[in-house]
Amino acid sequence: MREDTGRRERGEGPSGPSPLRSSPGPASRRHLLSAQRRFGWWLLLPSLIMLAANSIFPLLYAVGVSTKAYQMLIPGPRRFVGLANYIQALQDPLVWHSLAVTLYFVGGVLVLQFPAGLGLALLLHRLPRRQELVATLLLIPTILSASVVGFQWVQLYNYEFGPLNYLLALLHLGQPTWTADPHLALPALIFVDFWEWTPFMTLLLFAGLRSLPPQIVDAARVDGSTPWQVVWRVFLPLLRPIIGIALILRIIMAFKLFDIVYVLTAGGPGIATESLAFYTYIQGFRYFNMGYASALSILQLILITILAKLLLRLTRRPPIGGFIPQEAPL
Repeated sequence: MREDTGRRERGEGPSGPSPLRSSPGPASRRHLLSAQRRFGWWLLLPSLIMLAANSIFPLLYAVGVSTKAYQMLIPGPRRFVGLANYIQALQDPLVWHSLAVTLYFVGGVLVLQFPAGLGLALLLHRLPRRQELVATLLLIPTILSASVVGFQWVQLYNYEFGPLNYLLALLHLGQPTWTADPHLALPALIFVDFWEWTPFMTLLLFAGLRSLPPQIVDAARVDGSTPWQVVWRVFLPLLRPIIGIALILRIIMAFKLFDIVYVLTAGGPGIATESLAFYTYIQGFRYFNMGYASALSILQLILITILAKLLLRLTRRPPIGGFIPQEAPL
């Protein structure tokens, strides 16, 4: 009698464990996992449909248009020309000029923004309090509309009434024609982008610094490392993935240089500031050569993808050197 009572308390039947309490078999577990996967795909389906409608379909349509002789001002069917538009782009000297302008702009932006963003992020990281408030204030130039930024700098660069030339005149340094000089127009655009997007670089690097474990930094300081050694041997190696992402995002945004060119210089003087994106706009929406403009867009996409892939590979390498603890002074 006592034995039957003990079995009932343990959930067992008269001849062994109850079948209701037995663990599911492998087939049942596989069925459960399969149902969970199907449920996950159903949840993702609306997002995948939106992605296909907003990104994949326009991309495939642009690839199709790039293989045709499609000019909107010439009526008639679109004639398939294969890779003729791509060959024409590679033989077009204006394409190579606009690519050189774009690469010059991208290089200048990265050379200026990364050190400045890193320095501001380190200063922000050392603030004892109000870090979030200061970071929010720094983001004000970035959250402004590109057209607003462009018109603002049109006034600042104005030859007769601009405050920059007024200050330079007070210092007897002359009054340059910022956007009308072929040698100054592109550096002037780089400075506008520097002013607008350096806070974005600062915010990304500051977020990376806050994600680092403080024990590593404290150990480096206890071992006698100078602040410069902490930055060079601890911060930079640990921040390499964040640095790679920040540089890739800035490269992508800089390659799409259009808005400030359109507002400030319109590609001038001459073609001194005609970026690849602006030249694509001219071909597509001034000359209405949609096939050629689509080919230029695809080539630009391929170039950005290659640069991003190379940069990701460089930033994923293991740190060389790294932090080497030093003996603390006695």
